[in-house]
Amino acid sequence: MDRKPFTTIHHLDDVTPHISFELGFVVSRRESYTVVDYVYTTDDSFAHAIARECRGLKFDHTGKIIARPFHKFFNLGEKERPEEIDWLRPHVVLDKLDGSMIHPALVDGELVFMTRMGITPQAQLAQRHASPDVLKLSAAMIDRGITPMFEFTSPDNRIVVAYERPELTLLAARHIVGGDYLTSAELADIGAKFAVPVVRAMAAVEDIHAFVDESRREEGIEGYVIAFEDGHRIKLKTDGYVLRHKALAGLQLEKNVVELVAARAVDDMLPLLKTDIAQHLKIYEAKLLGGVSRHAAEISAFVEQNRGLERKDFAQRTMKEWDRRLTGIVFAALDGRNPQDGMMKLLAAAGQSQSRVDGIRDLFNMTWNVDVLGLPELEA
Repeated sequence: MDRKPFTTIHHLDDVTPHISFELGFVVSRRESYTVVDYVYTTDDSFAHAIARECRGLKFDHTGKIIARPFHKFFNLGEKERPEEIDWLRPHVVLDKLDGSMIHPALVDGELVFMTRMGITPQAQLAQRHASPDVLKLSAAMIDRGITPMFEFTSPDNRIVVAYERPELTLLAARHIVGGDYLTSAELADIGAKFAVPVVRAMAAVEDIHAFVDESRREEGIEGYVIAFEDGHRIKLKTDGYVLRHKALAGLQLEKNVVELVAARAVDDMLPLLKTDIAQHLKIYEAKLLGGVSRHAAEISAFVEQNRGLERKDFAQRTMKEWDRRLTGIVFAALDGRNPQDGMMKLLAAAGQSQSRVDGIRDLFNMTWNVDVLGLPELEA
């Protein structure tokens, strides 16, 4: 891995020559600021040091950099094996909190809170819950040319792990232009000075293999971040968290939900979800399966009523009276196959792509509204 100091960034023009949409990066220009982030990744997306910085960089309307949140860092084993890492280099182990990363920035002279994507509903919610001490710390750090980063955890902003009350916890802070991170000791001093909670820091790793084995088995937490003093970071998530996170990520796309229903796997998913999302999924499943049963019953009744017809006459009546998407199931029922099975196969085929889901939507009156569902903004 690249151990060089972080790259200096003064202006948007320092960044754009090194990124492209083909590598997954977008430059989103808002009225008063610009966000540079990635929306997908390729094997080459983060080959350049500048690219690894493009995880929510913010610039003002003139192109001057105004906020520098976390650089892109990876899971343990994703880019380098544990034995390739020098564990004698100074480092601490930090709790990996399960909320939304929030950072402040000055936009047109006003202190605003942002997520990676900018001024989002999560950021606005966090700002409403920010204590005067958090606001004072934010203003003081920005005045020093530093971006502080917080984790916003709340019962109303739950990702996977449940938290009892809204809280902003100081995670890290880095120089906006140079990119260097404050040390763990410096961060603790700042938290104490402003009476703001700081993420828990634990002793350095002594036996990495034992640490990994124990950490992955833990429950009720997201995991840990190993933070080296030179700014290098590695994350390690528990097995349980990874499973739940994948479950949530899958629900972002309706085709995945249809596939779950078709595979009769919804019951296996429900324990991984919080109550309101699980209830929404159950209602959606009930609507789909209700449609399956209704169509299957109607097909069975039609076949019984017309079984005495010559096959040619049966085919003519079927093509005249039935939606073409269901005629294959009708003919299969005439040959003795269960129309319920045919309808479930139709669902399974639809779950292979969103366009196929859209192609059967009217048959089941399907609606999977992610915005109403309120799925959280997931970390990438």
